This record gives sequence, C-alpha cells and structure tokens, in this order.
Amino acid sequence: MSITIKCIFCKKPSHTSKSVEHIIPESLGSKKKVLPKGIVCDSCNQYFALKVEKPILSHESFRNVRAYYQVPSKKGKMPSMVGTIAGTDIKVAFKLNKDKSINLQPENEKDREQFSKFYNNEIVDFPPLLFPINVKPPKKEMARFLAKMALEALVYRHEGKQEWLDMIIESPHYDLIREFARSGRSFTEWPFHQRRIFPEETQMIHPDTGKWVQVGFGHDIMLTSYPETYFIFLYYGIEYAFNIGGPSINGYELWLEQNNNISPLIERHGLKLVLKEIKGEIMYFLEGEMSGSEAFDFDNER
Repeated sequence: MSITIKCIFCKKPSHTSKSVEHIIPESLGSKKKVLPKGIVCDSCNQYFALKVEKPILSHESFRNVRAYYQVPSKKGKMPSMVGTIAGTDIKVAFKLNKDKSINLQPENEKDREQFSKFYNNEIVDFPPLLFPINVKPPKKEMARFLAKMALEALVYRHEGKQEWLDMIIESPHYDLIREFARSGRSFTEWPFHQRRIFPEETQMIHPDTGKWVQVGFGHDIMLTSYPETYFIFLYYGIEYAFNIGGPSINGYELWLEQNNNISPLIERHGLKLVLKEIKGEIMYFLEGEMSGSEAFDFDNER
C-alpha cells in the first residue's frame, strides 16, 4: 500500500509515525488486518486505544467473551471475567492463572472487606457466582468504536489505491464519521444495528487449512443500492451494522427486509447455518462455497 503523509483521522502529517494500526484490536484476537505506518498517526492511535477501544474491551459485554475464550490482550495478558456474588451487588473478577489455579478477587477495592466475609479459608459453602455474557455495550462508546473501525476498514478495502486514500482523507463526506470517532461531538448519538446471527460455538472450515475452526470475528464493507455504505462487524455470532455516511440505519433495515434478513457476512458470501446432531449434541456449522474469505479473520484458531 502506498503510504499517505496524512493521518486519515486528524489529517495531520504522519510520515514520522511508527505504529501500525489494527482495524480490529489485537485484544479481540485480530493480528492479520493491519494498516501500515502513517495511515493512522501515533497520536490518534494512542488516543483510540485509551479513549475508544478500552471502554469497550473492558466492558463486561466483550470482556467476559474474551475471558471465556481466553483471548489475550495486546500484551499477552488474559482478561478476567466480571460477575457478581449471588444475592449481592458485589462485583468479582475471575480468571485462571498460568498454572491453571483460580484467581478470584473483588472487582472494586472498596468491596474487599465484604468480599472477604463471603470467601475465606474458614467458609466451606461458598455462595454462587453469576457471570453474565449478555452483549449490551454502552451505545455511544460502541458507536465510536464501530466508527473508528469502519473508516479504517474502508481504507483497507481500497489498499494500494492512493487516489482513493487521498479522497477519503480530503473529502468532507467523511468528516462526520472522522469527528465522531475522534471526539464523539459531531452527533449526540450514531445508531447501529445489532443482532445475533448464530450461536457463539458455531464452526466453519478454515479456507487455508481445511480444518474446522470456531467462527470468532470478521468484518466487511457493504454498498446498498440507495446508495449507502455500511461497515459490518462480527464478533462470536453478534453482528453489527454501521452506516459510514451518517447516523441512520433505516437503509440497512430496509435492505434486511428486501433480502429476507440474510447476513451480509454469511449468506451474502455463500454460507448457511446448519444444525447437526453429533454424539447426541446439537452443534452449529457454517457451510457452503465461501466467496470473499477476507471477510473473516481466523487468528482465533486454537
């Protein structure tokens, strides 16, 4: 890819920037889809990591999924699951240590005294713990997270085309999403569409190895006939659709209605969800002749 001398977000000179940018954060498991140095300047990269990605990655909606599937952070640390002691409002953090021993701590230090009353060496019958895996991220924070990934995915889609890169940087058409991702000030809210399209444990055949792997995450760009451009993001069966051009999902909802509610990342790529009974257990698979395998990222194979 030709390197631009301007950052796609702040439009400031970025030829001295040293960091590459992962479209989907490494802490969600992605390592393959990376924008080269200078596409996103070091300053914006650091800002997004702290102010845009961290609030979502640390929220229990994503944190508990990451912990359940043992997806390490960028620095290789395993996230803990956040839950509550049944019958109380005391939050706890649960994780496995490297030696497979259990580490259970209060999520908030202010609760340590109360936590110690429930969990100490003298108690035999410990109260149960509740660990929700409900994906309900805070709306504005999630919208900014999607906006950041969406603009980067659009650049990645036109890899190697300097004229497209220059247009994305200079065109006022993309200033709304740029400003919303960077500051959240262009609109008070930017709606997105969220739905579950298959169970978390769904598997598919790896296009390169031919092995069955869990479908973890992926993304794609979709242009509707209106025309509107949508960024589609998938994470363990939850699909998000985000309008790159402006804060409306009416066009996407109409597209779903006209296309029998198919998924832009599944049926549109030639796949279908299949249920099979294996050894008395119902399992879910994505099968079919897949086109556009770049929509999926298989770094989560393990």
